[in-house]
Amino acid sequence: MTRDIISLLLIILASHSPLLCEAATLPAFANSSSAIDSQWQTAAGRLASQWRNPNDVLTILMIIGGDVVQKALAQLSGPRFVPVAFSFGWVSYSFSAVFAVFGDGSLMPSPTRSSTLINARSGYRRTNQSWVLDRILRGVESSHESMSAALCVSVYRANPNRQLSSADWLWWSGLLTMLAQFILGVIPLALGKDWTTFLVTMMGTGLALMTGSSTQWQREKWGARIDKGTSTYCLTRGNGFQHAIVVQNTTPGCLNLEDLAMLRKEGCSRGCKGFVAISACLWVLLLISIAGLQHNTWFLLGVGCLGMVQNVCVAAFPRQPDAMGIPLEFVTEISGPKVMPVLQKTELQFPLVGAVLVKIFFNGRLRDDEKRFWEARVIEAESYSQKKEISQGPQNQSRTSVVRPSGTPVRKTGLTDLHKSITTSAPGFLSAMPVRRNTR
Repeated sequence: MTRDIISLLLIILASHSPLLCEAATLPAFANSSSAIDSQWQTAAGRLASQWRNPNDVLTILMIIGGDVVQKALAQLSGPRFVPVAFSFGWVSYSFSAVFAVFGDGSLMPSPTRSSTLINARSGYRRTNQSWVLDRILRGVESSHESMSAALCVSVYRANPNRQLSSADWLWWSGLLTMLAQFILGVIPLALGKDWTTFLVTMMGTGLALMTGSSTQWQREKWGARIDKGTSTYCLTRGNGFQHAIVVQNTTPGCLNLEDLAMLRKEGCSRGCKGFVAISACLWVLLLISIAGLQHNTWFLLGVGCLGMVQNVCVAAFPRQPDAMGIPLEFVTEISGPKVMPVLQKTELQFPLVGAVLVKIFFNGRLRDDEKRFWEARVIEAESYSQKKEISQGPQNQSRTSVVRPSGTPVRKTGLTDLHKSITTSAPGFLSAMPVRRNTR
């Protein structure tokens, strides 16, 4: 009786409110709880089905993480075989690569932090645009994280017998990850004769290796001239930072780091652009294939997660300079609790190095004793360099080899210009002015 009264009231209210028309057509109120139970069971079934085969999630994951893939490729690129594992993010990266080659023509990423490269002989400064040099400096910084010194100057000697890349643990991690992915892809084939996961894994790995095999990576990564003579370069992030790297090119055949820091973009050839565009199309086809999977998608999700872990490790962890294609031999390290004594000690051991660094770390006024020290050191280094050039003859006057067709020679200045720049740079640079000692 109560149910009939409630139904009658709903019909009366529906005649006055169109919003309740659907409520009047519902079954008896007693059946509403069973309808709710049915809807709950349907929702729970859909959720359980999604967790059994998360095929929609795979499609979404394939289009995120493109920047991680780019940095992993930049780390290991150089030779034609680049073991960056198949993972989520390759589809996103393929479209970013198409935009890059048809835009600014560069596949290499930009440096994550700013730094400055200085030629110790000429005193020229260049803002570093090389991702390789930025990673080398970052590796030195990460190896001295626990150091409490105010300034640490690490001196290295460049080795002309360089390779495109050496196999370290990050390189081998790619091969091990690919092997683990193949094993995971074979499991559905062995259990239920489902070969789709293994096929997608094979296709993704093949496309990843094909994408990383472009010679454009090598041209951008080490696009610099070769030093014909000897040069010394300083790399630092500037005033307020703790580290500076000194690289000595003592023998001919080493890379000109000034050229490398400039990152001269030659652009991609038509073949390279077509190669990148075709790779992007193939990645889209693979994405469509993954979207149609209905069974054993957890195995493919595991394959992608393994690859993503390898990509993140390769992109994040530092590598040794020789693994980056610039082999460096450690010479010495100069550090101390105050910056000025470290620079003076560096200048005494390596002439002109401290003189160019003092302009980076002290771009204001110096004390009288500091002014006399740096003036005397620059004049002494100039005299020594002139005697050395006279004894060596004119055959070593040229510092670098012939410029590439797309480049222009860099104007060189002598030590006299460096001395003049130190003594007549910013107003009051060498004038005496009391400065607090704790800043030095």
